[in-house]
Amino acid sequence: MRRVLAGMLIGATVLVGCAGRGAEQPMLSPSRCYEATGHTVRGEFLRAFDAWGGVRSLGYPITEAFEQSGRLVQYFTYARLEDHPDNPAGPMVKLGMLGEDMGRRQPPIDARRVPPALEPTTRYYPESGHVVRGDFLRFIEANGGVERFGFPIGEPIVVAGHLVQDFQHLRLVWQPGAQQAVTMEESGCVYFQTRRLDPSLLSAQVCQPDADVVPAGE
Repeated sequence: MRRVLAGMLIGATVLVGCAGRGAEQPMLSPSRCYEATGHTVRGEFLRAFDAWGGVRSLGYPITEAFEQSGRLVQYFTYARLEDHPDNPAGPMVKLGMLGEDMGRRQPPIDARRVPPALEPTTRYYPESGHVVRGDFLRFIEANGGVERFGFPIGEPIVVAGHLVQDFQHLRLVWQPGAQQAVTMEESGCVYFQTRRLDPSLLSAQVCQPDADVVPAGE
């Protein structure tokens, strides 16, 4: 696992091999260990992980939970979960704003460029001052909306030969002609690599006896 991440190109749009992919089988244990990466999701993080769509939405865990900047966090292929016990009026576990944290926010568009409200394939988000169109809009609306991706923080740009659009939580990549026109950047892996976090955190752990074990490839 560590060798895979060490070989990633910093800032790459599409990363292959950070963690395996597969269908997830819901289980009842308060902890679940994924053999694909050798990491376990527990307690409130596991409940939030399942609520957000599990492996399909967040990817596999690539670390255990650990403390970062005074807060308990856990990294996944496409996301970071954060413990917010100081948020009694809202969710205890939130999605980290990886797109914001990687400095990808662009200035809001000029008011003269705001599209008409009735355009069916275009949506302007006044909260961030950016527009989402076409395949990008269809993808976010079909996969959790702004609750999953956050608000757009930029207009589409070309990075490493791919058209991408950044959101508060991650980056989306447009691949015309592919079976799936829009895919998610492995933003959890990219953030971990570009911020040079402790690589020992990626080391696979032994699944504990009290954890449900998901075999690699599932």
